[in-house]
Parts: sequence; C-alpha cells; structure tokens
Amino acid sequence: MLNPLLKRSRVSSKSAIRNISLLSTHRAYHPQNVQIPRPFTKGRQTYYGLSLAGLTAAWAINSQLQAADNDANVNDDAENTVMVDKNISPFPVHIGPPKYPFSTDYSLLGYGYRYVTFISFKVYDLGIYIADQDKHLVPEVLSSKFLSTAFVDTDHSKSHKENANVALNDSEKSAVLIGNLLDTGCRMLAKITPVRNTDFNHLKDGLVKTILAHPEAKNNQEILNSGLKELKEAFTKKGKVPKDHDLFLELQANGALQVAYYDRKKDKTFRLGLVNEPLVGKFLFSQYMGGPKPLSPTTQKSVAEHIVAML
Repeated sequence: MLNPLLKRSRVSSKSAIRNISLLSTHRAYHPQNVQIPRPFTKGRQTYYGLSLAGLTAAWAINSQLQAADNDANVNDDAENTVMVDKNISPFPVHIGPPKYPFSTDYSLLGYGYRYVTFISFKVYDLGIYIADQDKHLVPEVLSSKFLSTAFVDTDHSKSHKENANVALNDSEKSAVLIGNLLDTGCRMLAKITPVRNTDFNHLKDGLVKTILAHPEAKNNQEILNSGLKELKEAFTKKGKVPKDHDLFLELQANGALQVAYYDRKKDKTFRLGLVNEPLVGKFLFSQYMGGPKPLSPTTQKSVAEHIVAML
C-alpha cells in the first residue's frame, strides 16, 4: 500500500495501481510568457521600465500561474484514483458494487485516451479493468507451457517478463495472447469517459466500428451481424452524453457484454442493455488490449506494462 503521506503529493498516476510495479512519469510544465516593457528614452539616457520592484512582481505573478497550472494536475486521492486527464474526474483504481451495478469488483489494469487522428483531438479517456477474482488467470495463461513455448519465450537471451513485454506489444502475438486470456472467461470492464460533449449514437457507432475493425471480423460476419444488432438494441437510452459522464462495458464470465451509463450529475448508474453474443465483447476488448491496430495505443501499452508486472 502506498504511504498515506503521498495522498496529496504529485505522484505518478501509474503508482496508484496496486499490485503493479511503480512507474514514474514526468509532468510537462508550460511556462507563462511575461512581457518585458519596451525601453523609453529621457534625454540621451535609455531607461527600462523594469525596476527591481517590477522584476519581483513579475516573478510573483509567474510563480502563482505556475502553481495554478501544476495544481490542476494534482491528484488529491492518489492512492485510490488515477488522474488520466485534468479536465475530467479521476478514474477509480477499484470499482464495483454496490455503487455500480457490476457482477464483481474490478481493479484498474491500464488507461489512456482515444484520439481522432485526422483532426488530432482527444475524444475520450479509456480505462481497462480486470476482475479481482480473475487476476490469477493472467499468469496462468501467459505463463502456460504452450503459449510460453510458441509465442512468448522465443528469445532465450531474455527473461520471461522481457519476452512477454515484446509479445504483448507485437501486433500478431498480442492478438493471440489477449484472445486466449479472454477465452478463459476472464471478466473485464471498460470505462469510456468523453472529454467533450457527445451523444449515445456517436458512442454506439464508435463501438460498432471498433468491433468491425478486428482482424477476424470478416471471417465471422454472419455471427457478428446478429451480435451487433444486439449491441445497437442495448443502447436503449437516447440523446446527449455530457463531458465527464461514463459509459461502462462489462465483459462477463459467459462472454456477454453488459452496457451501463453513469450520469455524474445525478450520481446514478443506469443499465442500458445486454449483448449475449460472445464475439462482440471478445473482439471489442481485443481491440482495446492488443492486435495490429489497437483503438487506443496509449491504453494498449499501459495494459501491456501492467500485465507483464503481474507475471
């Protein structure tokens, strides 16, 4: 457990994930510009309107602006939450019932953000959680004799963890490893938090596109079509989704996908619907956690780091 004295410190958000290695990050600082007054002349002498008092005042103002900028990134509960984006609420490290209508308790496995590349702006932040009761499946699957021999420990000069890190960041191997983990019935949870106002249609369409982008989607088109119909019907709620509200996608042990929505203003979670076709949830989380074109590369890398730390 982290030292309670770190709760209000500017510690790395990654250090908040328990049972996972502590990793440091560097917070970039963007200094504020201080305008220097133009010189003025009096007779033949040139004077600068920046006396010692002026310098002191400018330094004080800049220090206050710097402190305000840094304080925006401070996590007041760094042991229990992760600051993914200063413009939205921190992500909880642990999440589950009774506050949320999930089947079990979950812990944060990785996090990042989704960019729309052609216009280069952030759309939402993404958190991937793993069921506390299913954490044991990670080393059992990735350290199994077959996967270790065929996909993981292919470089005998590296340790198992080093090989696993390479494999989880390989487009083909990661798809196999994550697919095998999901096939065990490992329960997962995705938390999607928009950083700008959107609506349910946009979120739904984004999920459909993500699933259809899976490498195996074309080979399972007929089965997938019925599952995507279920997914569209699961979005029973219509209208706007304000910034900083949450869409939850819980991958259950039987492969079903439970869709829920958290209204932050009302502090209430609504179950929207259930998708029974297992391929929908499997393909979706495969796209989040690995494969040739992960939806969020930052999330994929974060998940890979923390999976390796669990081995």
